[in-house]
Amino acid sequence: MGVWIMSIVGVICLGILLEIVLPEGQTAKYVKGAFSLLVVFVIAMPLPNLLGKDWKLEFDGSAFEVDKDFIDSTHAMYSESVAGTVKKYLAENGYQCDVEVVSKEGAPALIERIEVCVRNFKESVAPTVITEVKTLVADKIKCSQSRVIVTVSTSS
Repeated sequence: MGVWIMSIVGVICLGILLEIVLPEGQTAKYVKGAFSLLVVFVIAMPLPNLLGKDWKLEFDGSAFEVDKDFIDSTHAMYSESVAGTVKKYLAENGYQCDVEVVSKEGAPALIERIEVCVRNFKESVAPTVITEVKTLVADKIKCSQSRVIVTVSTSS
């Protein structure tokens, strides 16, 4: 019983401190509401013991499901974002290209490879372009150069 009374006194002291520190406004309204809920829980804490009931909350996790559509759309947005970043960075360095990000099967957040098709370069400079683009992409997104696959679309 003494612990319960000390809890109530502690919550009252915390409430007074909260009232002093918290500025007025929209946020204060929500914080005070949450704090009021805490006060109710502290006051009601000894009720199960007084009623002689042994209350246990059990959780087996069966009520939750994975939202596959949300996960897939999030990973698609991530891949598009990475592809856009790479394409913009390469354009800033003088390369017009198409970029595709391929994720690992079963772990879409992990990038398996980045496929870059650089346009309008002569076949004689293709090896140099491939090496430079691989280096630029790997440095930009902090991945291994082996994950970057570059092809060059030659111009006549």
